[in-house]
Amino acid sequence: MRLLLAALMTVFAPACALAQATVADPAQIERSVGPWELSNPAGDRKCAVTFKPERLGTGRALQLGDACATTFPGVAGMVAWTISPTGGIRWMDRAGTTTFDFDETEVGIFESLRPGDSSVYFLTNLGLAGTSLPTADDVAGLWTLGQPRGRSLCSLTLRQELAAGAGALEQRFAMEIAEGCERSVAALGLSHWRLERELLVLGGRGQNLTFKREPDGRWIKTPADSRPLVMIRQ
Repeated sequence: MRLLLAALMTVFAPACALAQATVADPAQIERSVGPWELSNPAGDRKCAVTFKPERLGTGRALQLGDACATTFPGVAGMVAWTISPTGGIRWMDRAGTTTFDFDETEVGIFESLRPGDSSVYFLTNLGLAGTSLPTADDVAGLWTLGQPRGRSLCSLTLRQELAAGAGALEQRFAMEIAEGCERSVAALGLSHWRLERELLVLGGRGQNLTFKREPDGRWIKTPADSRPLVMIRQ
């Protein structure tokens, strides 16, 4: 009986792994969906890659351009992508096995080195590459939290002092909420803020609000949902 159970586990383990969903921050997923480029360090070999939002096994669908398999034979068979626990990018084959593990070296630019493979692979998010990360100086100050069409819900002051109970290495800063905030915002109990790469996170009682910066300086809630929010500097 034990031998039979062991045999069954061997057969079904890959399928179970493929079906297990990888948990990732929805905001990280949204920022990654879209066009990418795979290249070598010199940039003279490259091909188009698309990160799709549809789920596929343990990740989401990966679409390689027609030239990818011939330009980079090692990527043949890659069908899915996901976010690693450290914020990197993983590519997987149909069995759910991670074959490429990319680490971010600059904003929107990732690098992968594989044992036994002499090639160095660069993966570039075409929507993020070349942008600079926001700093605490960029976001500290007085903001209006409201709806995109102009209705104000609350006034927020993002301070550069550490939040109560925050350690020196946490980079979790204090936030003040003005009186008279709309009830649904007040219920969040927002009390601190932090920067996660290019994202601004407002933290509260068990729930966070995550925003990404727009070219015009506004911060838009991400991922998009039925209740969009925007932060505008006062």
